[in-house]
Amino acid sequence: MKNVRNLVVFMLVLMVTAATVFGQAKKGVVTAYNLPRNETLYFNGIQWGAPRGNSPYANNNNGFAENGHRQLQYETLFIYNLLDGKLYPQIGDKYTWNGQTLTVELNKNVKFSDGTPLTAADVVYCFDLAKKYSIGNSGYWTYLDSVTAQGNYTVVFQGKAANFNMKQMEQAISEFSITSKAYWEKKLASGELGTRPSDLINFMGWDCVGTGPYMLFYYDETKLVAIRNDDYWGKHSSRYKKLPAPKYIAHNSYKDNATGDEAFRRGEVDMSQQFIAQVWKMWEGGAKVETFISQPPYYMPGVIPSIIFNTTKPGLNDKVVRKAIAMVLDYDMIGTNAMSGYTAKKQASMMLPLPAEQALIDLNALKQYQWEGIDVTGANRLLDQAGWVRGTDGIRAKGGVKLSFKVECPYGWSDWNASLEVVAQAGRQIGMDITTYFPEAGVWSDDRLNGTFDIIMDSPGGQGISSPWSRAYAMMYSKYLPPRGTPNAIGNYGRYSNARADAIIDEIPNTTDAAKLKALWTELNQIYLDEMPCAGLMYRPWLFHTVNTSVWTGFPKLGDKTNVPPTIMANGYGIVGLYNLKPAKK
Repeated sequence: MKNVRNLVVFMLVLMVTAATVFGQAKKGVVTAYNLPRNETLYFNGIQWGAPRGNSPYANNNNGFAENGHRQLQYETLFIYNLLDGKLYPQIGDKYTWNGQTLTVELNKNVKFSDGTPLTAADVVYCFDLAKKYSIGNSGYWTYLDSVTAQGNYTVVFQGKAANFNMKQMEQAISEFSITSKAYWEKKLASGELGTRPSDLINFMGWDCVGTGPYMLFYYDETKLVAIRNDDYWGKHSSRYKKLPAPKYIAHNSYKDNATGDEAFRRGEVDMSQQFIAQVWKMWEGGAKVETFISQPPYYMPGVIPSIIFNTTKPGLNDKVVRKAIAMVLDYDMIGTNAMSGYTAKKQASMMLPLPAEQALIDLNALKQYQWEGIDVTGANRLLDQAGWVRGTDGIRAKGGVKLSFKVECPYGWSDWNASLEVVAQAGRQIGMDITTYFPEAGVWSDDRLNGTFDIIMDSPGGQGISSPWSRAYAMMYSKYLPPRGTPNAIGNYGRYSNARADAIIDEIPNTTDAAKLKALWTELNQIYLDEMPCAGLMYRPWLFHTVNTSVWTGFPKLGDKTNVPPTIMANGYGIVGLYNLKPAKK
């Protein structure tokens, strides 16, 4: 009966919203278009275009159910904190290791949004879904032999003896969203969800059931709204002891960064996760805008946005062509103009400029594979030696293949758009015709997954308990790539393949000797620089955590002793920030 009641409420919300649009809403009725401002936290930069679903397992659904933002509705067993590199309890209470066995104890107070209790059977069923269907998290079964329940509140993860990876198993318990077993059983029984491997990733699941503090309230092509579940289990004394401050979480979809920036500056948006050029000009102009770090570079580096070469394409299947492009890019211009200086000086390697990652490689051993500045002369020499000859039009060709490519990223992502203009300009210096292509975000995502691109921009790997290994995996690992013509949801979108790189990526997680580990990371970087499956353009913050304090205060900041990371209060341990918010004083 409760599910029926929820459905009725949802239909009423849609009816009331429609009435609002036509000026017929009754006075005092809250709709998605008259949300109480002092109870609503507005985001931008998460959703681009119309939302395409609300299942945490769906493909490119946008909004609050996608990637780490799903903690609002779909919680994980544990949550990762990039500030200290630790995992903290969420719906799981604790985890322990015994050899290759990981045991998780669940919080016994957890309930789904429909009021039913979470049990170990739900966790097991969700992991089994990723085994049965092809979804983004299916890759965890590369390292898992089994996931089983011991009673109602204990889950046992058994690692594969031949492919044990402790960090990937810990990544799984901090990244895999847990949903309701009963929900999926009903969808299968009704035929709404099919049994083909691709059916789950294409199932939009607007009514999907999670354990998070918020539930879907409304969506259309311009707006996505979640409402707080006031019966949320997390207010129990075993977890947060209270509810998050905002009653509503809303996201307006803006046509581009400039429109979203202006709404943010005016205080119509509280939490921005989109790139803002020269952010300091906002507070210099009087706006109540703050960044996590009050001084340059304002944001913490977390990912390496890169151009990914489709190594199956004629021309780009030659490593010389790929490296020549990397050698002539103006990284300083990208960092200064496209990134407003929110980045350190770019180095030719696959590592972030953080002490922990730099300590993993032998810098002197990499020098012979690197280049200095914009090396047009060196790049032209490589292409000449490889037999790529300039035609009368100035474009190089060989064997009937011209070096003419499109470089792609979504329209409106201004920092990425500006970066790719630099890439296109650089190509002309070495006899390549590189043109920019800026489609809608959904088209870009489909092109990336299906391999229907020449050169595409993306951020391989992210932050998590397994970084930087996860970055190397996303850039270079090929053992589990699906057949050509099949959507690729596991990374390495350029379908690069190198047997030695695969072997090193397999070996790193099981290596505890520091010297051996350094040798492996150094060799992997040598392969990367020699063959360039992709080329990092900059060091970008994992998330652009920027806030406007006109309506809400108490946002996390560096040094505030809350230990809440700059992950826009919707990702990993950043969700804790929602409990610290307070209304701004008028």
